[in-house]
Parts: sequence; C-alpha cells; structure tokens
Amino acid sequence: MVSDPADATDPSLVDRWTALDRGWQALALGLGIVAAHLVGQAL
Repeated sequence: MVSDPADATDPSLVDRWTALDRGWQALALGLGIVAAHLVGQAL
C-alpha cells in the first residue's frame, strides 16, 4: 500500500472514502456543499 500522509490521520476513514466509487463521492460532496450552504443561510 502507498504510504500517503493522509493515511496517518485516520486510515479507516481514508480507506472507506477511496473505496467509494466516483458517483457516490460526487453525491456526498454535493450534499455536503448544500448542507453547508443551508447552515450558512440559517445563521
């Protein structure tokens, strides 16, 4: 396995994220952006 600096933080989270396929990554990122925007509007 490649020794990536990001793996040192939380390997399980990194492995789970990289195991997701691109469609799910894009969906999760999009939902995160929408959620952050809604929180920003509510404040």
